[in-house]
Amino acid sequence: MKKIIVSALCLLFSITACANHPVRNVNKVILWGHKIHSHTHSYIHWGFDRAFKHLGFDTYWFDNNEDVSSFDFSNSLFITEGQVDKNIPIRDDCFYIIHNCKTQKYQHLLDVNQAIILQVYSHDCLKRNDPAFSTCFHYDLSQPVIYMPWATDLLPHEIDAVKEQLPTVQKNNNAQFIGSAGGMGGFGNVAQLNTFKKACQENGRYFIVRNAGSCSMEENRASIQQAYIAPALQGSWQCNNGYIPCRIFKNISYGALGVTNSKAVYDLFEGKIVYNSDPHQLFYDAQETLKTWTLEQQYALMDLVRDKHTYLNRIESLFSFFEMVATHK
Repeated sequence: MKKIIVSALCLLFSITACANHPVRNVNKVILWGHKIHSHTHSYIHWGFDRAFKHLGFDTYWFDNNEDVSSFDFSNSLFITEGQVDKNIPIRDDCFYIIHNCKTQKYQHLLDVNQAIILQVYSHDCLKRNDPAFSTCFHYDLSQPVIYMPWATDLLPHEIDAVKEQLPTVQKNNNAQFIGSAGGMGGFGNVAQLNTFKKACQENGRYFIVRNAGSCSMEENRASIQQAYIAPALQGSWQCNNGYIPCRIFKNISYGALGVTNSKAVYDLFEGKIVYNSDPHQLFYDAQETLKTWTLEQQYALMDLVRDKHTYLNRIESLFSFFEMVATHK
């Protein structure tokens, strides 16, 4: 029996029909493309993979290079991204969640409510006046597309386990950033990382920057948990456009104070984390906050992520949106 998590998002959607939409009863979940560590989006698939397996779904992860001619795809839910969907099977007996894909390929499925478009939240939703069902969660039924942030890769019970460990964690002298570091112009965060590094050096602290694929997931979590400060630093384009990175959810769920240079991230967390648009001053603000930061405050922040920002929450949002689209049409 699949364990379906009942989310408050159902209430926010105000869904009164299609309570047992067929997508909830698929036989298999298929993640298509971006095998782990091959691309930054692979960590999104990793989060979905862990969550769907936890819910009891038979979950598989394929890409364009695999021979799947003998695999039974009937009654499956596919999740894919536009750079890697070249050879994805298109079937009338399956459901699809597509991200940055050419919609022509899936138009028939979109027309018959067997596909939805997943997009990350940005301020474009506000410019278009797309309806919202909570902060940074918007939708457009005409597409149909749902806009939402990513999430932590930890499951709720794993966040609770981290909370139990925190009183004995020994913090080190380092600031730690794990994630995508680079890019050109406004799309990258090199300038922000270097500015934060300068503040660290002024205070005799190392600033370690690592790609997530350079160590195991367990080592990444331990590094964040043990770090003096673990900022989720974004480039100017992401900050200006309200992009919400998965890194902020991960860092908090691993046991770190939330530290951001994005106003959209700060607003999503209702002002309960440290924010400054200047990464240099952000270090000093975080350092000051840490002087009085308590375990109880950290637990409350982790509870917020546990209850609202895991991939279990995102799956429930996506399933609920399937139901909402079916009701609308």
